[in-house]
Amino acid sequence: MTARHEVLCSIGLPTGDAVDVVRRRFQGGSGPRVAVVAGIRGDTPEGVRVAHQVASFLAGVHDQLAGTVDVYPCVNPLAAHRGARHWPFFDQDLNRRFPGRPNGHAPDHVAWALVQDLAGIDQLIEVRGAHPAFSEVPQAQVRATDSRAAELARHGNVQVVWTRHPGPAAPSTLAWQFPETIVLEGGTGNRLSTGVGRNLAHGVLNMLAELEVLTNELLPFHWAGMTRPPAVGDTEVHRVRSGAGGLFLPEVGVWDELEPSTLLGTVVDPITGACVERIVSPSTGRVMAVREQPVIFPGTMVARVVEAALG
Repeated sequence: MTARHEVLCSIGLPTGDAVDVVRRRFQGGSGPRVAVVAGIRGDTPEGVRVAHQVASFLAGVHDQLAGTVDVYPCVNPLAAHRGARHWPFFDQDLNRRFPGRPNGHAPDHVAWALVQDLAGIDQLIEVRGAHPAFSEVPQAQVRATDSRAAELARHGNVQVVWTRHPGPAAPSTLAWQFPETIVLEGGTGNRLSTGVGRNLAHGVLNMLAELEVLTNELLPFHWAGMTRPPAVGDTEVHRVRSGAGGLFLPEVGVWDELEPSTLLGTVVDPITGACVERIVSPSTGRVMAVREQPVIFPGTMVARVVEAALG
């Protein structure tokens, strides 16, 4: 029974120094192998915090685990140090480089090394923060075809499970490489949000208990306090876009209840202050995400509304 800190790969810098991408392995008895991956993009610090919180807890109970948990707390450390989305020097989005190449440049090599290290995984949980321009409700995302993952994600202490059909960029993401992957995200872009990190960390631990890697008695909370969110599909999630450019001034917060035509926000001319558009909810539901970076252009997404979960 072990707890190990290991270097997945080392990134050479122009200065001659190196930055390590690390894996923390917590291994107990026989059981499933689960991976928790964070920090693929450098502007999602909430995920990095969650990964470190999970690792800190596992360090105290690793000798009581029934399985293996690999925590990769920050896969893109150079971008994380800058709070930037892309890998510096190459200006690459690491979550568009998978499955990577062994002989490629640094982002491709790290992507390849991670995929190779995750081979044979029983369950992958990727933890992110919100998109940098948005505040988002804690949520789980799984592929629409992954029914087992969708049910497990309902133990993730989130407000909603979104079963998504993959878009055109999906094959180049980490989540696409491994069936049944669960992606957790939420909070406010490029910031830490009070309570969100704790809730998502508890959600990860609760899913480990559901996978029987941990026992309920070891959890630092009571399982009854976990949320049991609804699962929704793409037809129940509406991306609301602006028709005009200007400054978007939101009138709602995440998880606010909505009726049809509830005002989501206004678009104003930044020079005159005149209202050029009023953006309203397309349906009854709740605010899943709302834009906080105010500068928008015609067609910019300003909110995501989910029809379900009014309870």
